[in-house]
This record gives sequence, C-alpha cells and structure tokens, in this order.
Amino acid sequence: MEGETKIEIIHIEKADSTNEEVFRLKDRYSIPFFVLADFQTSGRGRYGRNWVSPKGGLWMTGLFIKKDENDGFKFMFGSAVVVRDILRTLGIPARIKFPNDVYVENKKICGILVEEREGLLAVGIGLNVNQPKPPVENSTSIFILTGKEHDINLLAYNIGKHLMEIDRRNFNDVFREYKEKLDTINKPVIITTDYGVLEGVFMDITEDLNVILGGEVINFIKVERVLHLEENYERGY
Repeated sequence: MEGETKIEIIHIEKADSTNEEVFRLKDRYSIPFFVLADFQTSGRGRYGRNWVSPKGGLWMTGLFIKKDENDGFKFMFGSAVVVRDILRTLGIPARIKFPNDVYVENKKICGILVEEREGLLAVGIGLNVNQPKPPVENSTSIFILTGKEHDINLLAYNIGKHLMEIDRRNFNDVFREYKEKLDTINKPVIITTDYGVLEGVFMDITEDLNVILGGEVINFIKVERVLHLEENYERGY
C-alpha cells in the first residue's frame, strides 16, 4: 500500500493460538510484527477462557517490546479503542465494555487478550467478521450487522497500523481517550474479583487503575483484580 504505514503481517492458515505463535516467532522477525491466522484451534480469552475462532473471523496478534510499566494496560485499553473506532467507520455502533471487550448493543463482536512474557507484549485481537451466524450465544459479526462480507486482510492492516500508533503514544494519552469512549461508566454492574462478587454502579476508572464502584458503600477495585464484569440490566440505581 503505497504511502501507507509499513507493517509486517505473517498470514498463516491455522494456529493453536496467535498469541502463542508470535512468541514462537519472536527471534525470526523484527519486532513489532503481527500474525494473522484463518482460524485457531485453541483460541483463548482472558483467564484462559475458550474463544471460538472459526474461519471467517479475524484472529491476529501483534508482538511489541514493553518499554514502560503501564504498557500492558496501554495496549489493553488502546486496542479496544482501535477496534471500536474502525467498526464505527463501517457504520456499526460499537461500544467498549470494561475492560476491553467490544460490543454492539448487548452482543459481543470482539475480544482482546494482552499477555506479557520476557519483556514482550502479545496483543491478541479476535474479531467476528464474515461469519453468517453468531459463533457463540450473545455474539454477532460484521456480516450479520451489515449484510455483506468484508476484507479481513484490509481490516487486519488497519488494526495493525493503529496498534503501531498506540505503541508510540504514552499511557496517559491513551487512557484519556479510552475513558472518553468507555461505555460502562454510569451503568449498574456485577463485578467478580479475586476476593468476591460486588454489585453497584461503575462510577469511574482512575488513572492509577482503580475502578470506583458506587452503591451503599463506595468500593475502589484495582483493575487487575477484576476477573469478570457483567452489566446488570435488571437493576438500576
């Protein structure tokens, strides 16, 4: 693509997990680089949750050098912003559900997994693109929403290009944009932590990475201690 940002995307037919593949290839390619697979046999989400990854989806991971202690969070937040914004250019009203899932209304369209090893960060993107039926319950795809297929390679390039831009930005800058676009703020939620389950209103997320959960008692929850967040549609505050 003449005049465009040059990025290296290694396109393979299948991978157990593109996150695993980038770590295997780290000594063969100049970092940053990306691996795009047609499908994954052992795709996973946060905390080892299974991620269904059939043909028709975009399964890609970028590998980056960690330069700052908050780079993991920078990519966790920034990648959700990237996907949300790209979907919106397609006319899809995507939103970010804390911490970094991308939804359309109440259906998930994209999951993101950031993993760190040996000073490197794998930023995995799982985006439902051309699947004609929801891959799993409460999910959707670009095809379902628009009625037409989209070029996965072009989407991968655009996502990769913007992730390269995230890599060059500082954490505070990325965090501010993420917070502006985070749809979970002011919604009633149920948060599962490593010390119990809490209900309340997701009031805010602070720059020092605390979730402020409102209710009868105000709770401050470190982001890394949030195992799962569910939007509580049945309850208002």
